[in-house]
Amino acid sequence: MDRKHIVFLKVAELGNVTAAANDLNIAQPSLTRTIASLEQSFGAKLFLRQPRGMELTEEGRVLFRHLKDMEAVYQRACRDVNAVKTGYHDAVSIGCGLTYQLLLMPDILRRLWNDFPQSSFQVLTGSADDHARALRDGELDFVITAAIEKVDDPLIEVTRLCRIEHGVAYWPGVLPELPEDRKMPMEALEDLSWVLFQTEPQLKTSMEKTFYQLGLAPPRIALTTSSLQLGLELLKSEGMVMSVPTLLRDWLQERGYRLHATSEPLWQLDSGIAMLKANGDHPIAEALVRHARDLVRSIPVFRAHGT
Repeated sequence: MDRKHIVFLKVAELGNVTAAANDLNIAQPSLTRTIASLEQSFGAKLFLRQPRGMELTEEGRVLFRHLKDMEAVYQRACRDVNAVKTGYHDAVSIGCGLTYQLLLMPDILRRLWNDFPQSSFQVLTGSADDHARALRDGELDFVITAAIEKVDDPLIEVTRLCRIEHGVAYWPGVLPELPEDRKMPMEALEDLSWVLFQTEPQLKTSMEKTFYQLGLAPPRIALTTSSLQLGLELLKSEGMVMSVPTLLRDWLQERGYRLHATSEPLWQLDSGIAMLKANGDHPIAEALVRHARDLVRSIPVFRAHGT
């Protein structure tokens, strides 16, 4: 990247000229001249000089967003050039929700290790919002997300995998026993304490809307968590119920729990793989999408949700 852009980003991130100059190992007057030159070239003030430090103006915030995108693309370009030179990527970071970590990632990783034996992979969990931000900032290379609508960016390409629906999970005896393929009536879910297995506010909003439209009392949300283990412990010990992707039915039944779709969906959303468009033609990107699609088509629990 251009030196003056690096200087601008460092001052914006640290909010202090002296700290930025020290971090970049350049003289403070030289850094100040660089910022002044950049402001002159744009014909706009990029920073407000405040007693507590440097604060971005509205024009500065626009430039910062674009330069962060450029920085992420440049870093990927450096890494990809090195990968072509050496024949492999040193490390690939993949953001993945817990549902896909449990059901899909082990098989995907086995295939990727076979295709790229010298590459190392890092898989990180988190919310869809966290993953989208990390992807834009260059902290993740790929994201397998259960909420592709969160990734709305012209620089990002999304490949749809399947539709995900949240149902109700519970310990036997808490709700009426039903055949596996029967949907749980929404009326049976009134006056229960809920654990929400998600941190996205859209789930709670969707549930409250569904209960309201059916004339039911609002759901009583006792806990919202990204920890499936914590939620399951509470289902067993406290008789609570939990909103969980119906894809996890078999996985939960193996552990003694029950999971049913509901007569009205608690929440529905499309899932898929997201990556920067600049990475779309890379061999690992092509392999990841191909393997994920093949597995979604071949694993029964995914086939039932459509590709």
